[in-house]
Amino acid sequence: MLLRMMDGQAHTARDLAAAARLRPSAATAHLRRLVDARLVSVTASGRQKLHTLASPEVATAIEALAAISPLLPVESLRAARAGTQLQVARACYSHLGGALSVAIGDRLAADGIVDPLIRGEAGHVRTLDHPLLSALAITELPAGSGPAVRGCLDWTEAAPHLAGRLGSAILSALLDQKWLLRRPKDRALNITDLGNARLDELGLTLGARDSRAA
Repeated sequence: MLLRMMDGQAHTARDLAAAARLRPSAATAHLRRLVDARLVSVTASGRQKLHTLASPEVATAIEALAAISPLLPVESLRAARAGTQLQVARACYSHLGGALSVAIGDRLAADGIVDPLIRGEAGHVRTLDHPLLSALAITELPAGSGPAVRGCLDWTEAAPHLAGRLGSAILSALLDQKWLLRRPKDRALNITDLGNARLDELGLTLGARDSRAA
C-alpha cells in the first residue's frame, strides 16, 4: 500500500486494498496502523477517506528500502512489462524516478545547470537556461522550503535521480505537456509518442520506447 501511494496521489482504502490484494476490512486495519505511525495521512472527501504518504521523508525512506530489498520473482509477462516500465519512468512521490530521471539529472549536472547529484544531499540550481527546461516551459522553481535539488537514490538504477523542487517541477511539466502519462493501477509512467519525439530531439532517448503503453 505504501508503494501504491508513492505515485503522490490520494487513494481510497478500496484502491489500496486492491493494490495489496487484501480484503477491504484488512486494509482498513493496516491503514489505521500506518496513520498512527505517522507514515500515512488521511483526509475526508465527502463520504470517502483519502490516503497519502505523510511526508517526502517517508517517500525517501521507502525508496531507500526498495533499493536494498530483493527483487520479487516475475511470474507473468504482465509483471515483467510493469517492471520494465517502472525502471524507465515512474512517479517517486512528487518527482520523477527511473532511468529517465537519472538521465535528466546527469545531463543537467554535466551542463552546469545543477550541482552533481549525491545521494541524500541538497544542491543548487545555477540557472534555468537550458534546452530541456525551456522545452518544458520551466522558468522558475516552485515555492517551498525544500531544497532546490536533492539526490534521491533510485532503487532500479542504483544511482541518484533528480529530486527537490526542480525535480517536482520537471515531473509536473512532463505530465502537463503530455510527454508522460500516468498509468491507472501503478506508479509507472508511460512515455508518449510526443514525449519520445521531444526527448529524442534533446538527446535523451535511453531506450524509452520500451515504455509505451500496450
